[in-house]
Amino acid sequence: MPAADLVEVLIEHWSALEADSPTAPHHLRTSVLPVSCHSGVVLAAVDSEGLRHILVPLAAHQRVGRRTEGVNLKVVETALETTNTFIRYVDVCCADRALNDLFSEVCSDILIAIEAAPGKALTAANAVIARWRSLFDSSQSPLGEARLSGLFAELCTLRDFMLRSPSAALSWTGPAGHCHDFSGGRYAVEVKSTTTTESRTVRIHGLDQLDAPHDGKLNLRWMRLAARSDGTSLGEIVDELLSLTDDPPAFLDKLDRSGFRIADRKRYQHDRFVIVDDRWFEVDTSFPKLSLSNLTAAGIPVAVSDVEYSIEIPDRSHGSLSSGAIEDLIENLVEELAG
Repeated sequence: MPAADLVEVLIEHWSALEADSPTAPHHLRTSVLPVSCHSGVVLAAVDSEGLRHILVPLAAHQRVGRRTEGVNLKVVETALETTNTFIRYVDVCCADRALNDLFSEVCSDILIAIEAAPGKALTAANAVIARWRSLFDSSQSPLGEARLSGLFAELCTLRDFMLRSPSAALSWTGPAGHCHDFSGGRYAVEVKSTTTTESRTVRIHGLDQLDAPHDGKLNLRWMRLAARSDGTSLGEIVDELLSLTDDPPAFLDKLDRSGFRIADRKRYQHDRFVIVDDRWFEVDTSFPKLSLSNLTAAGIPVAVSDVEYSIEIPDRSHGSLSSGAIEDLIENLVEELAG
């Protein structure tokens, strides 16, 4: 069964269970899912606190040590007993209802893995949990305002791309250490932002950050952001991107590399931004920059590394792109990805 269909099945089961959830502490209300393994059928469950679970039956020789896979993802061994049966399960639970949508994706992956290897259900479930678990834990080092605003600007740009293509997360190359924030074949985009009210100065990291791809074009997007209570939080824009992308695990992995985990949304719920100025530029020969290609073309030997410098973003009268040119740029980047 396709992943999207499994997510719908899971949500239907959990929703029905939530309508009549148990009231006694530590009790579970369960229903049978359309997936089974050699040890029995997999169950959906809801507990007395309204938390969602998935239960994978264990073979007689298998054990699950009590452990925590993350602050919000719990994995324990649970036994269900009736008059005639006693069955032990791997009990996977989401401890934060705000993460239920993400948990649905995890559980659909578990079900797909079990369908592919019904004789190794525990191994299959553990492999999926291992791939997802870090995203359910909070990062150790909170992001500062500069990094928060920078990530917000990148995610706004990614949203513009994803509205044209659900596969556009492929173009988000900055988290992997690429010199450009977004790259799609012959097109690349670098994103800069500031929260200052006057200055348009931005920091450039390296001599290659403003170099265009080979035989291609580089554009720079600059935003002035304002921190305001009526703005958008990172958690909210992440939720929107999760609803747009066709590959949530890949997107969340890049988000994790950027320093923001899905479990961090509460930490940053009061950090909200609005865009008060937004400009796009083609980084051509007239754009202010130091670059490896320009220095090499000028015959200047480059024997230094880790170069950082600042530039002043031009005003709108000096080459900022029109709305039509921006639309063309985004379409071109998305088409490069598709090709």
